[in-house]
Amino acid sequence: MKKFTVCCLALALAFMFVPQSQAATYCIHLTNFCDTLNLTTLNVGGVQGTLVYGAWDWECVGDYTGSSIIGKTGSIVTVATRPVYEGTPYAFAYSADFTLKVAGKTLDLYGTNATSAFAFQTAQPFTFNSGSCAGHANSNGKPRLTR
Repeated sequence: MKKFTVCCLALALAFMFVPQSQAATYCIHLTNFCDTLNLTTLNVGGVQGTLVYGAWDWECVGDYTGSSIIGKTGSIVTVATRPVYEGTPYAFAYSADFTLKVAGKTLDLYGTNATSAFAFQTAQPFTFNSGSCAGHANSNGKPRLTR
C-alpha cells in the first residue's frame, strides 16, 4: 500500500508540472442545437497521450459549471459526463458520452442509465473555433441536444 501511495503522489506531482503551454482551448458549437462544449486539450504523455477536459453547457444558459467533461482526443474525440441539474447530479438520470469526428465535423451523443445504452443524437454537425466559449448563452433559439 505504501508503494501505491508513493506512486500516486509521484503521478500527481508530475501532472501538476505539465507545461500549460501545451494546452489549447476550443469552443464547439452544435449546429442544430443551442448546446456548446468548452474543451481544453492537454498533452499529458503516457498511456493517455492527449487529455481533453472542459464543460458542456447542456442547459444553454452560458453556464459551464453544470457538466464537467473529460476524455481523450485524436482524430476522434471522446468525452463523457454526468450533467448536474439544479445543483443535483442525480436529477439527470443519464451519463452521457460524446464522440466527435473532427475531420467530418459530426458528433454522436450516447447515454446510459446503467441498465441500457441508447443514442440521444447521431451524426449531428458542429463547428468549432479557438478560444473559450464562456458566457455563450442560447441566443440562436434552437432546442437543447437532450430534448
